[in-house]
Amino acid sequence: MLELPPLPSSLHAWHERLEAAAAPCLLFSARDAEDPDMPGCRYGGHPLVPPGTPWPRSPRGPLVFVGQLDFAELAACRGDALPHLPRDGVLALFYDAQEQRWGYNPKDSEYWKLVWTPHRDEAVPLAPPKELEDAGLAFDLPLRLEPRLGVCLPDPRDRRAPLPADAWGQAQADDYAVLRERLTGGEHAHQVEGHPWWIQNDARLEAQLVTHGLYCGGSRGYDSPEARRLEPGASSWRLLWQIGSDDQTGFTWGDAGNLYLLIREQDLRACRFDRAWLGLQCR
Repeated sequence: MLELPPLPSSLHAWHERLEAAAAPCLLFSARDAEDPDMPGCRYGGHPLVPPGTPWPRSPRGPLVFVGQLDFAELAACRGDALPHLPRDGVLALFYDAQEQRWGYNPKDSEYWKLVWTPHRDEAVPLAPPKELEDAGLAFDLPLRLEPRLGVCLPDPRDRRAPLPADAWGQAQADDYAVLRERLTGGEHAHQVEGHPWWIQNDARLEAQLVTHGLYCGGSRGYDSPEARRLEPGASSWRLLWQIGSDDQTGFTWGDAGNLYLLIREQDLRACRFDRAWLGLQCR
């Protein structure tokens, strides 16, 4: 059980539930860097990928390199926490940062890509294509992401929320929101694992349905008999990476939203990143 900071009086009655719901996570602070080929976790620069990897493309052209997770670096930071994460390897995320697909259509998988290198020492930098350079989307100057181990609590709309939605009083809800923000820095935190900060609904159900071929752009996709059959599997999905809109990074996802890279626990353990799903939420 993780230890939380002192709670406001309105939450004292729920102390045990909150501690049981708390989860470890990795949080990032960003700083400017100059080496586009540097190892480590970062946004921008040149992605580190297996030798011979072509630059990922969507039907609209080359995808933008958003950033990479260096799991060897994260392993040194997290100790024995978050045991599902690999202890080596680099995961590079590419996305159509102009089209910005939402992730509720199975065809949206064509507009983002993950490239996995199992051993960091085998990864090599990949220079962006001229199309991205000419469009000003190469992001050659990286932002270094410095990780630290933190603790987080679930969103009240989350499937793992400590209380039912109708159990919160206004004072409790306000104090809980402040507590969550103190722990992670707010809804636009740059975070690996732990509880996401949803801007809309809990997107685990969407990931479950879309990866089984259901279109979730309207209520019909959620209300079908097939959706109801698949719904229990939503609980197996977890956050891998949350990427927030941020003036420092220059990222704006929709109207000041977040990207959520989600994956099933068994696929994360097996490093089956090809089975992950990317979604966008904003207000």
